[in-house]
Amino acid sequence: MARRSFWDRRGWFALLIVVVMVAAGGIWGVGGALAVSPAASPSSVPGQVDLHLGWTSEPDNLNVFVGYMSECWEIWALNYDYLFGSGQHNAPALDLASQFPTQQNGGISPDGKVWTIHIRSGVRFQDGVPLTASDVAFTYNYVIKNSIAQYTTYIAGIKSAKALDPTTVQLTCEHPMAVGFMESQSVPILPEHLWKNVPPQAASSSYAVKLPLVGSGPFETVAFKKGGYVEMDRNPDYWGPKPAVDKIFFEIYQDPETMVTDFQAGRLDGIWGIPAAQFKGLESAPGVKAIAYSYYALDDLEFNCYDKSSSLGNPVLRDWRFRNALNYAVDRQRLCNIAYGGLAEPGSTILPPGTWVNPDFHWQPSSAQAYTFDLAKAGQLLTAAGYPLKNGVRLNKQGKPIVLRLEVPADNDAQLTEAKLITGWLQQLGLKITLSAIDSGALDAAMTNTKGSVMAPDFDLVLWDLVGNYDPGQTMYYFTTSQLGINNDYYWSNPTYDKLAVVQASTVDIQQRKNVIWQMQQIMYQQTPDVVLNYPQDLEAVNTTRWTGWTGLWGSSGPVWNCQGNIASYLNLRPAVQAAKSSSSTGAVIIGVVVVVIVAGGIALVAVRRRRRVETEE
Repeated sequence: MARRSFWDRRGWFALLIVVVMVAAGGIWGVGGALAVSPAASPSSVPGQVDLHLGWTSEPDNLNVFVGYMSECWEIWALNYDYLFGSGQHNAPALDLASQFPTQQNGGISPDGKVWTIHIRSGVRFQDGVPLTASDVAFTYNYVIKNSIAQYTTYIAGIKSAKALDPTTVQLTCEHPMAVGFMESQSVPILPEHLWKNVPPQAASSSYAVKLPLVGSGPFETVAFKKGGYVEMDRNPDYWGPKPAVDKIFFEIYQDPETMVTDFQAGRLDGIWGIPAAQFKGLESAPGVKAIAYSYYALDDLEFNCYDKSSSLGNPVLRDWRFRNALNYAVDRQRLCNIAYGGLAEPGSTILPPGTWVNPDFHWQPSSAQAYTFDLAKAGQLLTAAGYPLKNGVRLNKQGKPIVLRLEVPADNDAQLTEAKLITGWLQQLGLKITLSAIDSGALDAAMTNTKGSVMAPDFDLVLWDLVGNYDPGQTMYYFTTSQLGINNDYYWSNPTYDKLAVVQASTVDIQQRKNVIWQMQQIMYQQTPDVVLNYPQDLEAVNTTRWTGWTGLWGSSGPVWNCQGNIASYLNLRPAVQAAKSSSSTGAVIIGVVVVVIVAGGIALVAVRRRRRVETEE
């Protein structure tokens, strides 16, 4: 499960681009184009093709067994290969696997329990060592045998992996496996020669990976400056399409408005996590593709449901009737309008609508089942559940005032706005709410708190976001009892739900599987381990004057980068300015102007080549 944060240099060649744009009446304007950028990445070298992407959050940890922010998954998808990737409309795509296994080609056994997967030959890791089926088997067994939390939902039901020969790996499962479940495993294939001596306990906690980060993907992470940037270099030995981009700089901004300004000035090629107010202006800007889209993501109000004595949450939250009543204390449409400027849809279940087709795995409650905003009804349900209102104060079953902590990540303005509104509504029910905005790392630590080896989650209510997986069943598996304290942040347990989680993972017929997943959503909807608030639209924009080849999900309506698995844009991008320049007589004149400028003085050259405020990490 990933968390998504929404608020999240060129040398002479850059000067050439600037002058080209200015001479051609470039879209950004003279003053903006010549301004010195405050962002974090270093200057490039002549002839080098750099891609500069800005976001207002950053990877929390580049270790694939530790990091959880969505930015990590974007980088890992570029740095590593998976057996299967993600293609259009969330359909599985071939990655390291050379073909899809079927019963007809012998890839799936008649009982559906043994999967034989052929991988590409001639693949090498970025340090030159060949990648073979042994590395695939090692990676899967490392996760399976050591129950490494980060990937337990992906490999659920797989017992073991075995290399049959250098290009064939065999996965043996506990039960028949649904095709969608098996072909949506975002498990990065690791080099055995580098990871075999890393103790599993350290790998999933304290182990600090060394750069460069060795995988087999099209790009390799070579530098990470906290608060500054992540730098990735093109892998010249990549087995797939050869990217035109030499370096990618993911530039980290503390202020989204500064990021948008840098994009408008031409210092960034793409941005993600745009404030709603500024997004509207980008939609009409020439040479810009502005994209608003929903992507497995939702905001939710999460409850500490843990029913053990070690829990540090308020005991009233263990009662599903108490939690369920709070569904009526949330005006979801108003949250969308105020916190997201209308760029969000009211939420209902943990699987966002419009994400899957044929079938749609989102279960939509009927109008009679849907939770409406009704504070009077919320109060009535609380009283009926044994939590009376006395002198304006809501009491627990021991007759004491109910006091709840509501915590929200401090780096997310939209979610903080939501939390303030929800605080007001809950207070109208007579609940005392203490609202705190805290660091995301501290919030995660509180939710996964332990006393020795005993789980002791230290929170009441948390307003945060959730990013699910390509396969809906994997997302639903997060909330099984086996995932308590791992991916199950709610510490919610339901035996019927647990049984259905196994059934859906082993149901081969896709329509039957959909029906099981719908049942699971209905159970969560009633039991309310969380209140699904809304499905916010992610907001990104890219420069279409400088680049061609941006490749969107869902045709042209979806994201073109930060897709956490779909890396098509990085492989397809080509510098459009260079292409236009080589085919235009006007371009030749502009080049001549550049030469004159450089020879005449070089003042602008010095300004452009000056380093950013944050120096390159050595």
